[in-house]
Amino acid sequence: MPQQVLGIALEDNHITAVRLTGHSRAYDVTLALRQPLSAHDDPEEHARLQRETMRQVVEAHGLRGDTVLAALPAHHAIVRNLTLPFRDLRRIRQMITFALDEHMPFEPEDVVVDFRPLPIQQVPQQTQVLVAGMPKQEIVGDLALFRSAGLEPSVLDLDVFSLASAAVLGSNGVPGKTALLHVHPERTLLTLLHDGAPLFVRSLAQGMPTDSDDLPDAQKLGKQLRHTLYACEHAVQVAYEPDLLLLFGADRDQLAHLALGLSEATDLQTHVWRLEAPGYKPANGGSASPDPGSAGHAIALGAALRGLHRQVGGLNLRRGEFAPHSNLRELRGKLIALGVLAVAVGGLGLGNLYLQNHYKARRLAQLHDSIAKGFNDVLPSTRMVQPVAQMREKMRDLDKRLRAFGGLTGAQLSGLQILRELSARVPASLGVEVDNLNISGDVIELSASTASYDNVVKLQSAFAASPLLSDVTINNTRQGANNSVQFKLSLRAASGLQGTP
Repeated sequence: MPQQVLGIALEDNHITAVRLTGHSRAYDVTLALRQPLSAHDDPEEHARLQRETMRQVVEAHGLRGDTVLAALPAHHAIVRNLTLPFRDLRRIRQMITFALDEHMPFEPEDVVVDFRPLPIQQVPQQTQVLVAGMPKQEIVGDLALFRSAGLEPSVLDLDVFSLASAAVLGSNGVPGKTALLHVHPERTLLTLLHDGAPLFVRSLAQGMPTDSDDLPDAQKLGKQLRHTLYACEHAVQVAYEPDLLLLFGADRDQLAHLALGLSEATDLQTHVWRLEAPGYKPANGGSASPDPGSAGHAIALGAALRGLHRQVGGLNLRRGEFAPHSNLRELRGKLIALGVLAVAVGGLGLGNLYLQNHYKARRLAQLHDSIAKGFNDVLPSTRMVQPVAQMREKMRDLDKRLRAFGGLTGAQLSGLQILRELSARVPASLGVEVDNLNISGDVIELSASTASYDNVVKLQSAFAASPLLSDVTINNTRQGANNSVQFKLSLRAASGLQGTP
């Protein structure tokens, strides 16, 4: 669903607004205006006049939007490039105010601070950030100005960062290293981009007066640009030479002449910025100029584009006590959405539980049918009560009956056959006295005594040579009475034989 996004650039004595309707891939600029704000020497009267002028401008032009984003003057804030000795962003968020303390004449509890990591990081265990802090009294005054006209901006950014959003999102593409120079009547803004992200920013007290036909001094601006490049290199410890100098401003004809002068003064390729993003569709009407690229509306446009492109990162000074609170309509909408989602999840869960129980019940019925069929095949005339126990009892009975016929592997040796084989295998020359003979199935345990250990080994060899005996093992030997050797043999009767000797 298309949405309306209102971007507002607040200057010391002017307000610039751009309204976009659509989404990130296609949008219309339905309003673009720039209006002066009343001024007065007395601070209280000055604030009152500005609130009255803001209210009149909002009512006259219908400045409303589903989302409102504002860009505040960067010279009202402290902006620094800092290097912190850790990489954890949550830890940086906790410590950033105190890291900025030595760079500002305010107490840490009197400022609101936000930051963004730089697109270049030199040391693995360090983080370079671009951080901005603004006094709370400034934010209180700016919010009061907006609220007096019924506006509640969800984002309070700085103009230097909104300028970057306008350059990146309002163009078909900018080089990896691009310098943005915005000249308007009150100040000149400089933003250095690296791969589309702000790397270094400055706000210079030099502008282009609207009541003068004289162009700004290109040599002086070029020198300021060079100083900014040197300051950037010193701050980030990386050489920076822009591939393009992009000019912004109110008067396109003056900017064209200024571009020529800056190109000669800096030896940089210099262009005048123009809104020509793929999603931009010029509007055919509206209460103000529909072309925000021709009247110095770039900062307000950049703020509005940030509302369409959520992944674009600037700063947001609406933090802590100034964080926006959802209104009742938004809360009701979120609760309704959560309720619908909960009902959908609950319905899916119940449906999944029903299907699982249904499939398990079918599988259980199939298993019961299979068990009953197998039971009836084995015990056709028996009532099935405990099929497992009954089947085991039947298997034991069949096993006993099978053993009576020699088992599955053939006839088993009888005790007499085993005794005959043992006696036949004992050499006559060995004097063996049997103390105990135990035959349990096919396992035979023999305890006896003889004159020497050699006789024990010979007896083992004799039994091992029998085809009816196997696994002959000497388990224990010890010295007995009259110098005899007592020993134990364990052996196994072979099975599966078709006949016996």
